[in-house]
Amino acid sequence: MILARKIIGRVAGHAYATQATFADGDMVIVRECARGGKSALIGPLSPSESYHTRKGVLPHNAIIGQLPRARIESTKKDGAGGLFMAQFPTLDEYVPLCSRRCTPIYPKDASAILTMLDTSPGDCILEAGTGNAGLSMYLARAVGPNGKVHTVERSSSTSEHAQLVVERFRRGVLMPSIVFHVGVLGEVINKVAVSIDKSLATVLNAEKPLSEDPEQTWKEQGNIVAPLFDGIVLDMPTPWTQLPQIFGFLKTDRFVVCYLPSISQVMDLVRASQQWPLLVEDVVEVDWRSWDIKVAVVRNPDPLAASDEVMVCRPTHTPIGHTAFLVKLRKCGAQ
Repeated sequence: MILARKIIGRVAGHAYATQATFADGDMVIVRECARGGKSALIGPLSPSESYHTRKGVLPHNAIIGQLPRARIESTKKDGAGGLFMAQFPTLDEYVPLCSRRCTPIYPKDASAILTMLDTSPGDCILEAGTGNAGLSMYLARAVGPNGKVHTVERSSSTSEHAQLVVERFRRGVLMPSIVFHVGVLGEVINKVAVSIDKSLATVLNAEKPLSEDPEQTWKEQGNIVAPLFDGIVLDMPTPWTQLPQIFGFLKTDRFVVCYLPSISQVMDLVRASQQWPLLVEDVVEVDWRSWDIKVAVVRNPDPLAASDEVMVCRPTHTPIGHTAFLVKLRKCGAQ
């Protein structure tokens, strides 16, 4: 089952360029202009909606028609509103802040996955576990308009929500590069392959999943089909159960990256991969630490003396937590 949603009233392409004004339906980052002010992702913009802040109400209608970096004043009953700046969200801002059905793959891990896959413009990538579509969007931006990301999600409601998330990012600019599929990977991989290359319909029975036995799968599939994918990402609890079904569709000397929260899952994957022509090239955990670097004023105890300015440099108070291990596997051959 392939889900498709028509983007109504949106402009595909870089319609969100710097000079584009905010329009009805856009997602927007608003930041308090005061030092230490907070930021938030709001939208989709609607003339009848408002964003309520601690410094008053910010009507969407006051943002629509403005250019990025415009300053908008909120309103309060006592008249003492705050000043906010509006901008289009970057992908790094959008993924953690957008509405979600599940925990997304965060930018730090998405960037590492792109590197491990050696992704290039024009590539065709298979992703299993669409989730919130965070990684799908990073992959789509990397492969560009001439590439494709085929993403498979077993839950139809989660897949529909993921499509909505992608549509709302910068007017659906990444939608043309993503194809959404619903089902269990091992059961729909043939359908995905036929949707890419119709000539495979004579080789594969799209309604019949391949054998669960690895040796039987390679005998049935092997390389009788032209490998389609330049890279595969598996975000699932037991990826080793799906590798036999998708192995033949990966190009030789290309990569599978598995996203695994637990080290015991990594151990099970490495142990299972020994029976297949897959080389475990790397296992990494990505750390990302932000620093706060700013000018601060040191008050002089002498009221007649000028205060001094110093640089404050320290890690931010954002906690650093574990997300997942990334396991990189290289396909060494068909057998």
